[in-house]
Amino acid sequence: MKRLFAVLILAIGMAFAQAPAYPENTVGVGFGIGRGLMVQGSMGLPFSPLGIDTGLDMEVIVPTSFDALEVWALLKANLLPALTVADLSLSAGLGLDLSFNTVGSIFGLHLGPVASLEIPGGAISGYVGLGIEGGFNLAYGLGGRLYLDPVALEVGISDRYPFKVALLYLW
Repeated sequence: MKRLFAVLILAIGMAFAQAPAYPENTVGVGFGIGRGLMVQGSMGLPFSPLGIDTGLDMEVIVPTSFDALEVWALLKANLLPALTVADLSLSAGLGLDLSFNTVGSIFGLHLGPVASLEIPGGAISGYVGLGIEGGFNLAYGLGGRLYLDPVALEVGISDRYPFKVALLYLW
């Protein structure tokens, strides 16, 4: 049973690295190397200032003890939703990420570009942000997502974890 649970967590973890620039409604679970189990969700926000799509992505690292909680949120605005690169769709926007870690009570804030390139059956997304997190800091994330409606498998890297895999449910 423990082996089945471990395989299930690994399979569930195959979809969770860097969220695309465009808003999506998802909920999922992932596993980050060196971080452990993570829960994630994203949604398109109900307001569109000047017709710009907005979204919110959240990630919570499930702590092994209650004193090690970490929360990360990315607010994003999809400023250029319909660019084309070599017949592939490209979305680009601006992201503001906020993070809080109870170990050391570290608060982080970063602002930077978000981009997603749609490839057949999936997407490649990236984010780079400058800001503060215990001092001047660079936040980054790069991930690939494979869509298997109604789920998506994702792998990626970021400043928060060296490698992460997850499974997302899309609605």
